[in-house]
Amino acid sequence: MNTGFSPARALAWMAILSLVLAACSAPAPTADGPQMLPPTATQPSVQPSSTPVPPTPIPPTPTELVPQRPLSGLAADPQRIEFQASDGRKLVGYYYPSKYADAPLMILMHWAGGDLCDWSTMSPWLQNRADENPPQIERCAGSAGASLAGIFPPMAAEVSVAVFAFDFRNYGESEKGPSARRDLTLDALAAFEIAAAFEGVDASRMAAIGASIGADGAPDGCLLYNQKAGGGCVGALALSPGNYADMNFAAVVRDLAPVPVWCLAGDQDGESAPTCKSASGEHYRMQVYPDSRDHGMMLLTSDLVPPALDLIQEFMDLVFGEPMQ
Repeated sequence: MNTGFSPARALAWMAILSLVLAACSAPAPTADGPQMLPPTATQPSVQPSSTPVPPTPIPPTPTELVPQRPLSGLAADPQRIEFQASDGRKLVGYYYPSKYADAPLMILMHWAGGDLCDWSTMSPWLQNRADENPPQIERCAGSAGASLAGIFPPMAAEVSVAVFAFDFRNYGESEKGPSARRDLTLDALAAFEIAAAFEGVDASRMAAIGASIGADGAPDGCLLYNQKAGGGCVGALALSPGNYADMNFAAVVRDLAPVPVWCLAGDQDGESAPTCKSASGEHYRMQVYPDSRDHGMMLLTSDLVPPALDLIQEFMDLVFGEPMQ
């Protein structure tokens, strides 16, 4: 029997050995390794598009949907206004337009120690149009109002209040002649009436700030105007009132309710502190500063806590319904 390998058998064994070695050298698939699956007959081939797909538009945010406040179109320059009280006395004031249409209006009433120039720096602060550089009233150069320059707190950029400062009879540019203390109320009422007709003013949002005689004129005029026009004055702030116009301050506060009235005075101010303390009510706020003799405009420049100018901003936040800071 022939037990040797024939050439054909050797070639067969070599082929088998090659297959075994190839199988042993192939890597085993792992459980977490990627597996390549052949595409099924239902998977369509994706062809690149030559036309770009436009991006999905992003809807506007809620703030972008709110329209911008319309501008008044009025110059920032103060306008000289001549008007009359009901008894025919000629009065003069200056109107500082807001940059916006239908803006709230603040009427400023001076004390016996000065005239409308007391407000020559506060008016542009409230108007808040410094970027337009409104000129000051020429005759107010060097006035007591200049002492307020540089002490005003920041005003929100979007705020712009219309302002009307006027001279009571026998002061400044207004007509001189015999008068009584009660005539101050005629002038205060006339200021509200003329200001309500100004272009760019929302006559349903008018308020007043006054010092000393103006501190009585502010709430007195507010009450008289609301009684005559049915409303429109939304607040009054008094810096050292003293019943100087022969209308009782406490009674005016009571009759104005729910219109807010705020009263500021030094507790050593013999007339003003008792006047502030005489009034009360849900919508009345009193700030009497301890150990202070400051009166009227002096409350604005004194180192008091809380600062009077900060309270003025807070007052406007309340009555005008707009944040001032």
